[in-house]
This record gives sequence, C-alpha cells and structure tokens, in this order.
Amino acid sequence: MAPAIVHFLVGASLVLFVLAPLALVSARVRERRLSAVAVGGLWGLVPDFHNVSPVYSDELESCHGSPRADLFAAHYTLDRPLVRELSVESTAASILLFLIAVTVFGVFCGIGRHRDKEAETN
Repeated sequence: MAPAIVHFLVGASLVLFVLAPLALVSARVRERRLSAVAVGGLWGLVPDFHNVSPVYSDELESCHGSPRADLFAAHYTLDRPLVRELSVESTAASILLFLIAVTVFGVFCGIGRHRDKEAETN
C-alpha cells in the first residue's frame, strides 16, 4: 500500500491539472485553488476510509482492494506491490508531480489574471 501522502498528492495534482484550463477564464477557480487541493487530496484518500469507518468496514475494504478504487486518483494502482516496494521513490515522485501541478496551475492563474486586467482596461 502506498503511503497516504502519495494518495493525497496524486489526487490533489490531478484536480489541479483538470482545473488549470478553467483558471484561464474563471476568477472563481483561481480564488478557490486551496480548496481544490484539499478536495483533490481527500478524493485520492476515499478508498482508505475503511480504516476509520465505524460501520461497513468490510464492504469498504473490499472496494479498496478492487480496481474500482482507481476511480479515486488511481488508488488501486498506487497500492500495487511495485509501488509498495518503492515507497520512498513513489513519495518523491508524487511530491514532484504535485510541484509540477502547482506550477502549471499557477502559470494558468497568472495568465488568467493578466487577461482579466487587459479586459478591464479595454
């Protein structure tokens, strides 16, 4: 099983990549960037809810161990034995992916802000 931080960072990164083009045209998306990181990270952790759930833990755990968990930021794939064996490397890779996603999203936000300012002056 990959460390929880890997699931969180992969989920947050995917959401930032999806929202980056929207940041070009929507000030609302740009303003809620921190919420996007939190929601994306929690989305990546949903299949691990069985660890803390007071009810239905067996049913939730069976979903965690199935390919359906890939609907949550590739959770099942990240829990495969190869990733488990390379936990330090997968953590480093997820941090790098997150930094790239933040950079891409930040650039798109900057372009969007610049476009908004140009539109105001015209």
